[in-house]
Amino acid sequence: MNKIQGLLATTVLAASVGFASAGHAQGNQGQGQQQSQNRGNPGQNAMQGQGSERVALPPALQAAMLSGNAQAVQQAINTLSAGNPQQAASLASQVVRAAEQMLSTNPQAAIRAAAAAVETVRSSGVQQSAPQQTESVVTAAARIFVSPSAQRAAPEGAAQLASAVMQVAATTGNPTLTATVSNQAVSMAESILAVAPAAAVQVAATAVQTVQQMPITQNAPQTAMQVATTAARIIIQPEAQRVNPQAVASIAQSSVQIASNPAVYQTAPASAIGVMANAYAAATSQTVVNAAPGVTGSVRETLVTASQTNSLNQSNPANPAAINTILSGVNPSTGQPLVVANNQSNGQSNNQADNQSNTPANNQPNIPIPQENRIFTASPS
Repeated sequence: MNKIQGLLATTVLAASVGFASAGHAQGNQGQGQQQSQNRGNPGQNAMQGQGSERVALPPALQAAMLSGNAQAVQQAINTLSAGNPQQAASLASQVVRAAEQMLSTNPQAAIRAAAAAVETVRSSGVQQSAPQQTESVVTAAARIFVSPSAQRAAPEGAAQLASAVMQVAATTGNPTLTATVSNQAVSMAESILAVAPAAAVQVAATAVQTVQQMPITQNAPQTAMQVATTAARIIIQPEAQRVNPQAVASIAQSSVQIASNPAVYQTAPASAIGVMANAYAAATSQTVVNAAPGVTGSVRETLVTASQTNSLNQSNPANPAAINTILSGVNPSTGQPLVVANNQSNGQSNNQADNQSNTPANNQPNIPIPQENRIFTASPS
């Protein structure tokens, strides 16, 4: 431990991460924390907790964070908590807040530290003992993976963090929170699609599977629609279909099921039709069909049922005609063919259906911690 602390004192002086020094943390036991400096982009300051005090961690935990080793961070949390789940949650919360504060200077280490904090609160014992701190960790970790600095420095790492956050959120029993972080995750996936397409597709698949669960479609239908809309935009991109056509097929099936859910559909019928068009476009792409031969029939069956569902037709009298147009291979919003495989221009044409809808922006940096409707009790995976 003394060797770690000695190394820490030297490292902290050299690293511009803005933490209190190890000597300061030891001498004052976490008191007299420095106020964070309002430097750089105001939006980035807001992302990292504008006006918040710097987090003074126990020396061993601070050294583990500075090492950039997620396993070392988690091991330090386990050692310091000594089997106490409330203490583990408290330390995880401190770690993820400290990770936010080092985003601008060491985003890769911030992502790894946040991942360790999320793994800590994955434990059912920790969640039962400290549910609010668990949600706080999930919320802060989501702010990290949506940050541009994290996505630029480590897009695959941000994607892995997003998947872990969604998995943990799904076990909290809070469908509104789960939907919100899933929406953040799929927005992040769309942002990194060009540089990390495989990771982006996997995150999109996890997001739609997560929000497809009934507690979410019933309690957060508008957010579920946003997730399906973004995921459907991802899967019409040729590169997404090339790197993981099986996942694209799964997303197409899930997204069209979400969009045709009456509670979800009525929040934004135009967006629902856009999702259906993009899902069917992906499901009829030769690249996807070659990998998942049954996807076209599955999506078509869902669309036929949706065209005959009274509640959807009441929400949107044009619903049957729009779906029939989709099934004929034409985007009802643009009049363009739906086929998008190996054709970027057609993919952009299908995107117009989403762009014309009034879906709110997805990528908001601050995620609330809803305290209501705790009925989602199982992971969708």
